[in-house]
Amino acid sequence: MLLETIEWKDEVIQVGVCQFKNSAHLKRRALLALASTKAENILAVQFFDSSMIIDELHLLSAVQNAVNAWKGGYMKSRGLDVEIAVYASAQHQIGRALELMGVTDETEAVIIVVLGEQLDKVKECMRTLGLAIGKEITPAFCMTLDRIRALMKVFNISESEVALFLSRHDKKSWQRAVSKCLVSRISQVAVG
Repeated sequence: MLLETIEWKDEVIQVGVCQFKNSAHLKRRALLALASTKAENILAVQFFDSSMIIDELHLLSAVQNAVNAWKGGYMKSRGLDVEIAVYASAQHQIGRALELMGVTDETEAVIIVVLGEQLDKVKECMRTLGLAIGKEITPAFCMTLDRIRALMKVFNISESEVALFLSRHDKKSWQRAVSKCLVSRISQVAVG
């Protein structure tokens, strides 16, 4: 489980991110029902198909941009949970964002993002959701080179763009470089 703090002016928001194997073989409807049950002091819960998330930087950038939009009064959606998906998808259209990033009946692994005011409540929410879904995957965000290339195609990231951030030619360097390219696209959603 990754725990981070997001700040907006003088406010602090706790963020939890965790990847779970969908061992319970929950279908889309059941996963969405789980995501919609928020505990007290929880601001947002969002589920992603883990095959669409390159790494934690991808998600934390989306969360920070969504919080900025929420607090700044320029959200594209009606809820913080959907706003996170919009930014994570690097899309301007809500429907396209949810279609691209959302869970399906075939989702094998789920990434959960929980935002809350209190760290203990975020952890508790993550544990409760995890118990319903399956075992935590550690380490999270393990990618094959084929999966990285597939995400490059989905997010329209060229090899020449990746080369700007590439320090070596191993899998981890490719993953980081694609993540940096994706973070750039996420930031552009706010100005688009």
